[in-house]
Amino acid sequence: MLSNHFQNGVETVRHAWSRIPNSEESQFVDDAVGLVRKSDGSSVESLDYEVIENFAYREEQARRGKLYVSYLLVVKWLFALLIGIGTGLAAVFINLSVENFAGWKFSLTFSIIQKSYIAGFLLYALINLVLVFSSVYIVTQFAPAAAGSGIPEIKGYLNGVDIHGILLLRTLIGKIFGSIGSVGGGLALGKEGPLVHTGACIASLLGQGGSTKYHINSRWFQVFRSDRDRRDLVTCGCAAGVAAAFRAPVGGVLFALEEVTSWWRSQLMWRVFFTSAIVAVVVRTAMGWCKNGNCGHFGSGGFIIWDISDGQEDYSFAELLPMAIIGELYLTSLHFIFLVGVETTFTKKGAESRHVVFYTIDLSVSASL
Repeated sequence: MLSNHFQNGVETVRHAWSRIPNSEESQFVDDAVGLVRKSDGSSVESLDYEVIENFAYREEQARRGKLYVSYLLVVKWLFALLIGIGTGLAAVFINLSVENFAGWKFSLTFSIIQKSYIAGFLLYALINLVLVFSSVYIVTQFAPAAAGSGIPEIKGYLNGVDIHGILLLRTLIGKIFGSIGSVGGGLALGKEGPLVHTGACIASLLGQGGSTKYHINSRWFQVFRSDRDRRDLVTCGCAAGVAAAFRAPVGGVLFALEEVTSWWRSQLMWRVFFTSAIVAVVVRTAMGWCKNGNCGHFGSGGFIIWDISDGQEDYSFAELLPMAIIGELYLTSLHFIFLVGVETTFTKKGAESRHVVFYTIDLSVSASL
């Protein structure tokens, strides 16, 4: 009888254990909000950045010899040079394209405004729509991985998550021309994210020897087989993107060190700084060349699109009044947001006696505004 009870207990435990969902499989959790599915992440490939130093690895390193190790070192620095040049040229191309598109758009709009304000506005809106929709078409139909900033995807790659399509040649092309269309169309978008993604794509394409799909590859560049070496190249590309966006080589190094990667070595820091310095040299050289009018009618090569050195002196009181009203509304909104936060804090603490003082201060400050 004791054995029967023991066997029944084992069967009960086995049955209960079989109803517990496995952590390695997809799970469905029914909570108050609804049915939420927890993905196991099996659709995302993980990268291996650790070097397995076993007997086969040491034997291969010994067979290569010192000459091959020196060759790899030279190639790494050569790739750092090419990443800097490529990212710098891509940044200059994006900026000059935006300058020329925006300059042509405003010049044409101002000429139409002299005859009709409505026609000028309609033309301005139409040009913006064409540029923005061209960017949308590129991202949705040609390169979906080029959508968004690109920095979160690159962060994931540098920390071991290989998201499909984020470093392809078509993604690079879509990122460049999508940025031109969106910024040229008047959207309030910055350059840091697109240029970081652009630099990472250039570095990845160099690391794998080009693109085999479009038959743009060379076996002379296919020397890096490990994920660790390609990760280092992408890190250089990220730093180059920040250096190109802000013309700040040290800023590119700090961005790569503090923001995007959690794998760092002292040897990598020198290559990252060298890449960022090359970007600064390329951008400054391009700016000097564009000052002679070689980059289009509106392209000056600078990274500030509109020239604000002279300022504007012919303003009137009628122009300042709407700005003052907007500033007053903004300060009033901040004031009430702060007061709501203070009231919420007092309510949680149960300090009802302080409400009288609080509302008195509120009324006084509101009347002063």
